[in-house]
Amino acid sequence: MELRHMRYVLAVARHGSFSRAAEALHIAQPALSRQIRAIEAELDVKLFDRSSTGAAVTPSGRTFVAHVRQVLALADSTGEVVRAESPQRELVHIGLPPGLPQKWTVEVSRRLLSEVPSASVRFVEAGSTEQLRLLTQGRLDVAVVHQLPPAETRSILIGSEPLGVAIRPDHPLASAQQYRLVDLDRLRILVHSREQIPTQQDGVLAAAGSAGIEPEWIFARFVEHARACAEAAQVDAVLVGSHTARTQLDGWVWRPIEDLELAMNTWLVHRTDARDVVPPTIAAIKRSAARPLLDESRTAPPPRG
Repeated sequence: MELRHMRYVLAVARHGSFSRAAEALHIAQPALSRQIRAIEAELDVKLFDRSSTGAAVTPSGRTFVAHVRQVLALADSTGEVVRAESPQRELVHIGLPPGLPQKWTVEVSRRLLSEVPSASVRFVEAGSTEQLRLLTQGRLDVAVVHQLPPAETRSILIGSEPLGVAIRPDHPLASAQQYRLVDLDRLRILVHSREQIPTQQDGVLAAAGSAGIEPEWIFARFVEHARACAEAAQVDAVLVGSHTARTQLDGWVWRPIEDLELAMNTWLVHRTDARDVVPPTIAAIKRSAARPLLDESRTAPPPRG
């Protein structure tokens, strides 16, 4: 006997009629009648007295109906009981800046699912400045940013990629084996805007001033369209990390700038009053994805013209 058979008996008892019960159950009356007879044969009792006016429950049928109601009530409450005993999943919002390697972000997603079952993760794609604002407002739990985190937060450095320049392939500097700051003098160079990466712009301007060079800086917001921005601005070079050069500036020659002590750093940031689910989330991200993020720019050869 299955649960559906018990529901058939209850329906006939409730409606006092095989035809009305069959209509309520959306099955044919002859099929319902066969099922009830099969149950009576299995129990070796008569559950209903049939007549032309309907179906009356027998004394044995009343006992069976009372028992079935208890069984079905337990069956119907099983899901709620299991959910009540299962750990509640907390919604965790994690910011991601545009331009991160896809391999890195996919690995983070998979590891969080397997290692932090109490977290229901939602990623929010936003620039570093926007992420830190959302973190302050409590609308992000974890920020992955490329700018120095505020002092009132907690942060972990998980990646550091040296900055360099990608040189247009037809430029004379493209054949050089290494680049120094002095090589950038008078070049027209595309750089991330202050709103996008504040520390990068400040750092490169300070380094150029100390070296006594005067490049023509073109500051712009760009992430996935570095090549289009470079062509539109007619620049000689783009100041980026090797990952961006490799993925977006095909054919341009990228080299690190030997005497520029400036890197594209990546931090994991969270508030000091973070919920209990945040530390294991941070640990999983660091454990699963820090090494690929750190190693990708170091092991891949720079693109050549």
